[in-house]
Amino acid sequence: MATYKEIKGTNIQVVSSDPSNPVLGQIWFNSTSQTLKGQNLSTAGTWASGGTMNTAQTNFAGAGTQTAALAFGGTGGSTKTESYDGTSWTDLGNIFSQEVTNHAGCGTQTAALAFGGQPPPTATNATSEFDGSSWTAGGNLVTQTLRAAAAGSQTAGLKVCGSPGSSPFNSDDTQEYDGSSWTASGNYPHESKDLGACGAQTAAVAFGGDSGSNTETNEYNGSSWTAGGALPVAKNGCKGFGIQTAAVCMGGGPTPAGITTTLLYDGSSWTAGTNALSFVKNFATAKNGTQSAGIIFGGEGPPPTGASQEYNGPGQPETVTISSS
Repeated sequence: MATYKEIKGTNIQVVSSDPSNPVLGQIWFNSTSQTLKGQNLSTAGTWASGGTMNTAQTNFAGAGTQTAALAFGGTGGSTKTESYDGTSWTDLGNIFSQEVTNHAGCGTQTAALAFGGQPPPTATNATSEFDGSSWTAGGNLVTQTLRAAAAGSQTAGLKVCGSPGSSPFNSDDTQEYDGSSWTASGNYPHESKDLGACGAQTAAVAFGGDSGSNTETNEYNGSSWTAGGALPVAKNGCKGFGIQTAAVCMGGGPTPAGITTTLLYDGSSWTAGTNALSFVKNFATAKNGTQSAGIIFGGEGPPPTGASQEYNGPGQPETVTISSS
């Protein structure tokens, strides 16, 4: 059997701290922690701390990607908007066009869509569009809603379920946005709110939710919903990013342990990913994130937080412990 030196051309190094930029397959012994470590490809993904928002928020919405995210609205009917560049958050000011909470968002940092929500004491059917510097009014939803799920883009958005703000408190409503107006589409298989969703208007996936079927996953083809692989654990209030065949489900109750749980979807079934760093709920997520690079931010600790957590999915380099003494 070949030795490590014969394969790599060098002996295993003894170091007092882990290398800052290890290469794939590299192995070293950390004399401080007395552990043998190596650089491998992740099979479950990893979470790391990102930049902290300028204002702690909960019950707000987000859009964009891990390196170009957007946060808007939130706690107490906030009109705050912030942008993220992959390192730090910039406060764009109180420019959001609605004093709203419990709304939904999708799209990109420079072409975001926000809709629904709760300017107390009721729900709204208002829609707002962001162009990278300012918000303007878009076409109203067919029905007023709060705590809906969102997928798609500013010119091809998708609204899934939610609450009309009065009895009955859950809806099975699906609506599509074309950049100017909303139209009703095929109903979700059951009435729900607080679902996770992601993907495109014609290829979306939704999961969990506030109903008796909160382990359910359903896939949308642009006109109707069909059943997908069930979640292994119940999820209420979860968030999602990615596409229909490579999605991430993050957070969601009903227990504190479930709120840090990450699940990965391949288009047919869910597998366990790496748990998030901390107990947070009612956070926002960048909808256009991918299964290999996503971000969640803000949320209830309690109290509300401005922390960000960045996700790097399976297949990304990670340092692993081989053995310890």
